[in-house]
Amino acid sequence: MTSWAWVYACEWHIMMAEATSNSEMIRRRVRRYDLAVPIEVIALRSGVPASIPGRTLNLSQGGVATVLAGELSPGERVGIEFQLPLIRDTIQAKAVVRHYSLMHCGFEFVAMPAEQESALRTWTQMAADQSATMAVKPAPQTLKEKPTGVSGRTRRSSKRPHGLRWAILSAGLVVAVLLAVAWWTWNSGWRELESDADAANHAPVAADVPSSVMGQRIVHRVDPIYPSEALQAKVQGEVTLEVLIAEDGSVRDVYAVGGPEQLRSAAVDAVRWWRFEPYRVNGRATPVHTLMEVDFRLDR
Repeated sequence: MTSWAWVYACEWHIMMAEATSNSEMIRRRVRRYDLAVPIEVIALRSGVPASIPGRTLNLSQGGVATVLAGELSPGERVGIEFQLPLIRDTIQAKAVVRHYSLMHCGFEFVAMPAEQESALRTWTQMAADQSATMAVKPAPQTLKEKPTGVSGRTRRSSKRPHGLRWAILSAGLVVAVLLAVAWWTWNSGWRELESDADAANHAPVAADVPSSVMGQRIVHRVDPIYPSEALQAKVQGEVTLEVLIAEDGSVRDVYAVGGPEQLRSAAVDAVRWWRFEPYRVNGRATPVHTLMEVDFRLDR
C-alpha cells in the first residue's frame, strides 16, 4: 500500500516549508537544559514505522539531543515521544534529524500540538529558574586574626599546611564520588538501552492492512468531540490518521497525516481509545499499520 506514504510525504514538504524560516533563528537563540529520560523514535523502514528506543541528553524549545539504539540519517523525518519530569502530558512531535554520529543524534522539532508546545515552554522555564537558584554564591569572608607578634605568625604558619591537606583530600573525595555516580548512571542507562534494543529487534513487524479491512474489525469506537473553534469557523472535512495497532487490538500510536488542522487533535484523541479485533497472520496475532479516516460534518 502506497497511498499513506504519499500523504506522509506531502505533509512533510508542507511542514518543512513552514518551519524553514524559523528553524535557524530557534537554533541560534534557545538554551539547552540537561535531561535524561527515555525517548521513543518512530522512523519509516521499508515503508513500515519502526520504533527506536533511546535516552535524551539535553533539551531546548527547538530540539533534543539523544543517544539511540539504532541508526538514522541526517535529514530523515521521524516522530518522537518522551515524558518530561513534572509535566503530565507526553510530548509527541514531528522532528528532523540534524546530525547523527556514533549513536548520538540531534533532532529539530518541526511540528508539535499547541498544548504540548506550551508544556515544553513551561518545563524549560522551570529548568531556567532552577539553574538560576543553583548558581554558586560567593563564600562569606572570614575575619582574619590580627597578628600579635612572632608567636601568632608561627601558629598560623603551622596550621596552614594542615588545612591545605584537608582541602585537597575533601576535593579528591568529592571528585571520586561524582565519578562513581556518573559511571553508575551511564552503565545503568546503557544496560537499559541494550535491553530496549533487544526487545525492539525481536518485536514482530507490523503488517500493512487496508483501512477497509481494519474498519470492519473495530469493536469499540469513540466519536470525536467537535472543536468549538472549528464550529465557529464552520470548518468540516475528513482527517486521515496513520494508526499503529498492537497485537491485542489496542491503538499503540496514532498521527494525523491529512485533513483540516483545526480538526486533527480531536480526531487523534478519539482514535486513541478505539479497539480492534486482533489481526492474525498464520494464526498468530500481529501488530498492524493502517490508515483510518475520521469525518467531521456540521450537519450531523
